[in-house]
Amino acid sequence: MRLKIFLLLLLLASCGYSPVSENNEERMMVFFSFKNNPLNQALMSEIKRSSSLMNIEISNSSEADLELEIVNHRIGKFLSATDENFFPAVGSLDYQLDFVLKNGSKEEFIEFFASENFAYDTDSILSNEQKIEEIKKNFFYQALNEFSFRLNNFSQNF
Repeated sequence: MRLKIFLLLLLLASCGYSPVSENNEERMMVFFSFKNNPLNQALMSEIKRSSSLMNIEISNSSEADLELEIVNHRIGKFLSATDENFFPAVGSLDYQLDFVLKNGSKEEFIEFFASENFAYDTDSILSNEQKIEEIKKNFFYQALNEFSFRLNNFSQNF
């Protein structure tokens, strides 16, 4: 058993394995401003959960390196394409997130849009709501990737 553990550790070390969050760079201090609503609160909880992976630290406005202001944030649900009984058979979720990155003298407006279609089950509304929640989480992960990319590019330019 010890030999297997030793070989596993040797394999990981020889492949250059290191933990993801082992980042020697200083974290960027970011202040988030937004309207207080459930959608923004849900996104902020995902940001807090992923802040170490994004290499940011959420701070107050006075000590922040830059500010990220969420201007517009919405999810639209549309039902279309009816089945033989004229019930909706296809649902579509549209996600829009508009935000502004600011650091004193520089400002950049960014629009992010994502859309996803899903099969709408007329027999089980609960399963539709579960699908919608999964898609919503997926939208948040896409938004976090966009935040991370834009914050990195924006910070390199100031």
